[in-house]
Amino acid sequence: MVCYFKPENIEKLHAGREDMHRQFAELRDRFLGRKYQTERGHEFAYHGFSRRLGTMVRAVDVVFEKLPPELDEIPERDTVVDATLTIQAFVMNAFGCLDNLAWIWVCEKAVLNAAGRELESLRVGLGPKSKEVRASFSKEFLAYLDKRQGWIDKHLKGFRDSLAHRIPLYIPPFIVTPETVDKYNELEKASGDAIQKGDFELYDKLQAEQRVLGIWRPWMTHSVTEKSPRAVFHAQLLQDYVTIDEFAREMLAERGQGNKSEGSPARGGPEGAAPIRGCGFASILHGAQC
Repeated sequence: MVCYFKPENIEKLHAGREDMHRQFAELRDRFLGRKYQTERGHEFAYHGFSRRLGTMVRAVDVVFEKLPPELDEIPERDTVVDATLTIQAFVMNAFGCLDNLAWIWVCEKAVLNAAGRELESLRVGLGPKSKEVRASFSKEFLAYLDKRQGWIDKHLKGFRDSLAHRIPLYIPPFIVTPETVDKYNELEKASGDAIQKGDFELYDKLQAEQRVLGIWRPWMTHSVTEKSPRAVFHAQLLQDYVTIDEFAREMLAERGQGNKSEGSPARGGPEGAAPIRGCGFASILHGAQC
């Protein structure tokens, strides 16, 4: 079976992973090395954002170890499930990172409501609905948030909301080409008949024959009926990490603590996401051969 990625793009994916580790170490040190004015701001920085960011980095490592870009054969089901669980954890923590950044700001800047009281939890965020929080930002930072809102709404929030409330993220065990789909469906029907008759030995045999027809693809999606987007998960995880990293650096710059997007890798990336060193990610992120 032919590997999904071209050799030069496998190298670039691994390079992107190395970049991620470098960026994480530098950004974590900046958050942990700061003196916070409030105990709650300290907690959100140390035990919220920084911990989530570390979890995301480890999630990327696990996925690359379980299902490496070099993989050219259908992996075992348990391996795919392990990677799926890891990606689900990544998505939830990526979403949580944005909330944690908002909480750090609210606690450290003492952002209050119109009555001078603490904001309700649902009012704390970086999006358009968090009016009190956004009123405390500069025009430049608001412009940055508006630029990235499409990525949040169409991608991160879409995957997170489906994961939490509807259909969880899913890595197909394999795909079937148009040339073999009829044979696959024939075996699928025969497998169902075998199950109804209680012939599990025949069922296992037919399932094995189906597997031979399959091709491995490193894709993730969620709902078929919702026509959810399909993404190449190695590239998508790196892209999403870099975008969260960029949010954090922009927030530090808003607080007057360094250059915006300091340390971000260059080139590539779909609309609304931060750049990353990569291999034509506008195509690879959505399932084209790379």
